[in-house]
Amino acid sequence: MMFDIERRQNEFEHEQISLNEKDEFVSDMGDGQEKSRKTFYREFKKVIDASDIIIEVLDARDPLGCRCSQVEEIVLTSGKNKKLILLLNKIDLIPRDNLDKWLKYLRNEFPTIAFRSSTQNQRDRLGHVTTSIQACDEHLLKSSNKCIGASTLMNLLSNYCRKNDIKTSITVGIVGFPNVGKSSVINSLKRTQVCQTGSMPGVTKQMQTVKLDKLIKLFDSPGIVMSKETNPASLILRNCIRIETIENTLPAIELLLHRCTKEQVKCSVFHTIDERVL
Repeated sequence: MMFDIERRQNEFEHEQISLNEKDEFVSDMGDGQEKSRKTFYREFKKVIDASDIIIEVLDARDPLGCRCSQVEEIVLTSGKNKKLILLLNKIDLIPRDNLDKWLKYLRNEFPTIAFRSSTQNQRDRLGHVTTSIQACDEHLLKSSNKCIGASTLMNLLSNYCRKNDIKTSITVGIVGFPNVGKSSVINSLKRTQVCQTGSMPGVTKQMQTVKLDKLIKLFDSPGIVMSKETNPASLILRNCIRIETIENTLPAIELLLHRCTKEQVKCSVFHTIDERVL
């Protein structure tokens, strides 16, 4: 009896969070863009609901900036014993020392996998590096065009199947901000180009299903639709917004200039519009 009450309470709370998130995820936009965001949210929600395990893909250059606390809360309060894994992608773009520190930090919260998607151009037989991340030096991380981290992730998923005595299959949802490399991760795991990829946000528009092996099925999702409270300038700099939809670029430029020195932008010092100190 008490278990049933607790279960129903968890489901109720999950529904309330989902409703609130939907309101947050749809910002004040034009009719066409608002409709598009609602469609993206529905597809994203399908992935969350259908998955046993959620993998949140993070860009190693800005892990905290592309984490979505709303998504993590939905997963943890679903009442369905869903598991959450963080996947730190694009590890070849940061120094090895930074990588080690981020892994230590993130693993205090959730299981975290260091990952580098394959950059090979062929459509199939994408290569894997089987060496563990601990044994990979910085040269290997940056020079190899093969996937790194796939074997570690597959072992983690296989252990989940064995631990839960799963004889049929598990579903794994891949979620994350636009352009963190979700589709590239799936292609690397599958060793073939099964998902379309691109540098512009919005390439993946609906849930895609990829059967990895007889026990593991992957769901690719559209990029997470941002909360309206998120700083638009930050989203522009993270390439989360399509260029043609940007109405005001000035906040993003100002944010970028605040991080640069005068020497970096090669700008002369001046105090007013009429005065320039050379």
